[in-house]
Parts: sequence; structure tokens; C-alpha cells
Amino acid sequence: MRVFKLTILSMLAGFASEAHADAWLDFLNPDGLFKPSTFTQVVITKGERTVYISGQTARDADSRVVGVGDVRAQTAKVFDNMRTAVEAAGGSMADIAKITTYIVDLKPDDRIWIGEMVKRHFPRPPAHTLVGISALAAPELLVEIEAIAILD
Repeated sequence: MRVFKLTILSMLAGFASEAHADAWLDFLNPDGLFKPSTFTQVVITKGERTVYISGQTARDADSRVVGVGDVRAQTAKVFDNMRTAVEAAGGSMADIAKITTYIVDLKPDDRIWIGEMVKRHFPRPPAHTLVGISALAAPELLVEIEAIAILD
């Protein structure tokens, strides 16, 4: 009986870790707005802790830029850095409610591959603002993404 209880508790713990963000984040695409597949129109928070993650760039732990000249490679590194940041706060990518992405020399078609990367890194796409800019803090940086996570 004890093994059965432990098995059930383990299964519930695994389920809770996957679904915990749903407990304090409601993702809505209301009628009257288009239904995007790469972001969510409205995210309502019910959690107790708000985590603000500074704009992440394609710098590694030694401040070297990864993927110089390659915006997609840089974006992949940015998402890796974001994961590290949110996990350091005790959360996961599922806890991120909002991101803002800044892309140097953004082209209209860039939103397609950016949206696909967002879908790949988030279990449910957060609210997302995509902004084209002329430059970031260092000339070799092509993308920066900031985030807001909600934890309980």
C-alpha cells in the first residue's frame, strides 16, 4: 500500500509541476480579437510573486556574444539565457506571462520565424510585443528579449 501511495504522490507531483503555471496564469484569446498561434492576446495573473527579467541578449556567462551576425542563433541563445534566469528565480518558461522582443532591422517576415521560436520555447505562448529597432547596446547584438514571470 505504501508503494502505491508513493507512486500516486509522484504522479501528482509530476502533473503539478507541468500544470502549476495554469494555477496562476490564465491565457485568453477573446472573441473580437484574432486568434494567434505564436502569442496570447491576454494573460491574467493570479500569482503572488512577479519576476521581472532584464532584457536577455546572446551573451554567454563570460560576456562573449554567441552567433555574431546570425539573428536566429542569437535568438536561440537569448531563450537559453531566459530559461536560466527564470529558473534561478524558482520558475520555468511556463511561468512567463509577457515578453518584449527587440530585433535590429526587423523585417516583416521575421515575425514568422520568431513566432516559431516562441512556440518552441514556451508550453503556452505568452503575451508578446515585437519591436523593430535600429541598434542595441553593442553593435554585434541583434536581439534582446525581456520577460515578466508570475510565481506562487
